[in-house]
Amino acid sequence: MGKILIISNKLSLGGAEKLAVELALFAKKNDIEPTVLILENYGNEHYDTILKEQDIKVIRTRIKHIKHFRAPLKMAISAWWAIKLKYFSGVFYDSIHVIGLYNIDAVLNNVIHQHRFFWNVNNSIQYHNKEYPYQREIFANKHDTIVNINEYQAGELYDQYGKEAIKTKMVQAKLFVNAAD
Repeated sequence: MGKILIISNKLSLGGAEKLAVELALFAKKNDIEPTVLILENYGNEHYDTILKEQDIKVIRTRIKHIKHFRAPLKMAISAWWAIKLKYFSGVFYDSIHVIGLYNIDAVLNNVIHQHRFFWNVNNSIQYHNKEYPYQREIFANKHDTIVNINEYQAGELYDQYGKEAIKTKMVQAKLFVNAAD
């Protein structure tokens, strides 16, 4: 059985959060063991219960700015995950999926893996001046893949950053519908 890690920043009601859940359910249905890692958010949210009912592990921790001196167990867990993802993620997971390009800053240099998939869940119109706020560095690794969820996103990224600046693979994926079925 393969293993994937799905990284997001929350599991509340929302489109990106639903995508994370559907990806996890799809993986499990196809004999791939998913783990969902929620960064910088320790609260129990809407989709936690659904994932727990499906026996999908949810880990909540931070991998940057570890500062739990009053909670040494949380600090140790955070440190373990930071080390695990930076140096050993290829040993534990077949691929890493980051939901939302807005989460890349937290993982770009902290999660080292040959099979990283960055799911683009926004359009440029959602941002000030209709421009994505992402740094060019997120497009520099030819081993990474940006997964766009609609036909417009690739064009928006190429128009804003230039085709020559985008070294990552770009693919479009149809969103899952009722992955639990």
